[in-house]
Amino acid sequence: MGTTSALTLIRKLNDEFDGSLDFLNRELSFAKFAIARTNSKGELPKDQFLSSPGFPSFDPRTLEQVMKNKQSVVEPLNQVFLVPCIFENRITGILFASHPEKKWIQSELLLIELAATELGRILAPTTPGLTLGAGVKQKSKSTRSSSGSVQIIGQSKNLEEITRMITRVAPTTASVLILGESGTGKELIARKIHELSERSDLPFVAINCGAITETLLESELFGHEKGSFTGATGTKKGLVEIANHGTLFLDEIGEMALSLQSKLLRFLQEGEIYRVGGKEPLQVDVRILSATNKDLEVESRNGRFREDLYYRLNTITLKSPALRDRKDDIPLLMEHFAPSLLSRMSKEALDQMKSHPWPGNIRELQNAVERMRILSGGSSIEASDLPSSIRSGGRTRLDANLTSAPPVEMPLEELERIHILRCLGHFEGNKTRAAQSLGITIKTLYNKLHRYGILDKTEANL
Repeated sequence: MGTTSALTLIRKLNDEFDGSLDFLNRELSFAKFAIARTNSKGELPKDQFLSSPGFPSFDPRTLEQVMKNKQSVVEPLNQVFLVPCIFENRITGILFASHPEKKWIQSELLLIELAATELGRILAPTTPGLTLGAGVKQKSKSTRSSSGSVQIIGQSKNLEEITRMITRVAPTTASVLILGESGTGKELIARKIHELSERSDLPFVAINCGAITETLLESELFGHEKGSFTGATGTKKGLVEIANHGTLFLDEIGEMALSLQSKLLRFLQEGEIYRVGGKEPLQVDVRILSATNKDLEVESRNGRFREDLYYRLNTITLKSPALRDRKDDIPLLMEHFAPSLLSRMSKEALDQMKSHPWPGNIRELQNAVERMRILSGGSSIEASDLPSSIRSGGRTRLDANLTSAPPVEMPLEELERIHILRCLGHFEGNKTRAAQSLGITIKTLYNKLHRYGILDKTEANL
C-alpha cells in the first residue's frame, strides 16, 4: 500500500512548516495520513479534507465525537485514528491516520497525537507564518499562565491545597507521586503539572502500567531493536525516547512487575536506557510523574514493590481526594460536564447526588450526568429521575452488613451487584484489592462496574 506523506500535505497549509513531522513519517512509514482544517467558526468544511487516493472510509459519527469532546478516537470500522489538532483550547483541524493492517499499538498512536499537538499551532489562522522550534518554545513559555487549558474543577479546601502544591512543584524537576482512588483525576493533576512546568511545550507521554503485559510494557517503555523478538520487524522507539526532554507519566505504577521496576530504577539513576535487544545505551532527559491507587509503602514492605524505586519516585507526594471527600464540588462538576443541567435539578435531587458515596469518583459522576442530560430532555430533574444506585444513597434492599439472609425474591445478579459494591466501598474504591478479595480478575471487575453504570466503556476495556 502506498504511503501519503503527512509532511507534503501540511506544507500545502503552511509553507514555513519546518519538518516537525519528519519523525512521524520515519517511524510510521506504513501509515496513510489525511488532514482537515477547520474554518474561523470551528467547523470542518468538506473541501478542507486533504487525503491521498484510496484513504479508507470511516463512520462520520466518530468525527462528530472527536469534534464535540476534543479527544482522540480510533474509529471501529476501519481503525482510522482521528486526532483533534488544538491551539488555545480550540480545534484548528483534524489529523487522520490509517493503518494498513488495522492494528495500532499505543506508541504509534502517541506519535500521531504528538504530531497533532504541533499541527494545532500550524493550522491556527491567527498564527500565519508560524515556525516551530526555539521561537515557539520561547513564545509558549512567555505566555504560560496559572490557568492554562487543563482545568481542575472545584473549590473545596482539600482541592485548593492540591492546586497550591501543583503550582509549587510544577516549575521544578522533582519526581512526583500522585496517590488516589481510580477516577479521582490523577492524570489531570499530572497534565496540570506538565502544563505549568518549563517543559510544557515538549511532549507529555502517558502510559497505564496496569493495562499492558510485562513483556509488552518493556518494549513500549524502552523500545526494541529489529529482530530482538518474534514480530520485531523493525527498530521502534519507546515512550521514554518519545518523551525525551518532556514528561513521562506512569499511571498505575504499583502494577509494574518487579523485574521491570529494576530497569526503570536504572533509567532514573543513570539517565540512560537500553532498547530491548539493544547493546548501546541511549541518553534521555525525562521528568517522571507517576500515580497509583495502592499504598506503595505497604507494597514495598511486603516485597511487591522495590523500596529504592519507591523513594526515587516520591520526592513529592500529592493525594488526589476522593469525590466523597469534596461533595461541595459536585454542583461545579455537574455544571462543567453539562451546563444548564444543574438549574433544572430540584433540591431533593441535588441532595441525593451529594449523599451518594461515589465509589467510581468523578468518572461515575460524569457518567451519571451524561445519562441525566440525555434522558431528561428539557424537563426538570426530580429525585425520582436519578439512577437507582444514587436514589438509594449507595445502599440497597439488602442489609448493609449482610448479617441477615437476603430476600428470597432477590435475583442472584442483584445480590452479586450489592456484594461487589460493598466490597469496593470497604476497600475505599481500590479496585485491585476489591478484585483480589472477590476472587476475580481486575478486568472482570471493570466489566461488571461498567454494566452497573459506574465506569465508561473505555475504562472497562482496559
